[in-house]
Amino acid sequence: MSMNPGSKIACCCLALAIAFVFVLVSAAPALAVPKDVEPGSKLVYKFNIIGYPAGKLYTGNCGQGHRIFVNREANHTHIRITDANDGWYVSDCDATGTSWAEIHSDRMDIYDVYVRILGKPGGHINICADPFTDYTTHEHLCLLGTIDLTRGKGQSKLSIKPSQIFDASMMDIMWKVETNSDFRIAEFRIYARP
Repeated sequence: MSMNPGSKIACCCLALAIAFVFVLVSAAPALAVPKDVEPGSKLVYKFNIIGYPAGKLYTGNCGQGHRIFVNREANHTHIRITDANDGWYVSDCDATGTSWAEIHSDRMDIYDVYVRILGKPGGHINICADPFTDYTTHEHLCLLGTIDLTRGKGQSKLSIKPSQIFDASMMDIMWKVETNSDFRIAEFRIYARP
């Protein structure tokens, strides 16, 4: 049975429309924010803190401002958070040995920071923002808060972290980072609030 030219064109247009709708529907989940992030938020930057073998110094590149290297089994690794009104990026990625890494943050009044730990179960990272020792009690304090993550089994979930840990608008913030031998990677995502 033959079709007239008008019917063929109509069938082709219908097939293309169905294919287009299918592509849109299947791509929608990829464009959506993760379920742990407030709907309507927009990802503006992400970076990773990566566990590098204990006792070794990192000599590679910084992955275009999206990664920081710390040693596994680190006790007093340091990362500086600074805000020079120039956006979010990693300006120095080496926090191995005695080196200090540096992150540029920006406008914490409009952003939320989410973090999750990935990699090997049992991996652990502790970040103390602006550490201070009380000389009367000898207690170690984290004046601006902490990020304390341990990798469990199953899928890692993003969790929001206090903005003051990243807010260097008044002065630079120093992080003291500690990891264990199983630490592999912590993912940080910065979202603009809706």
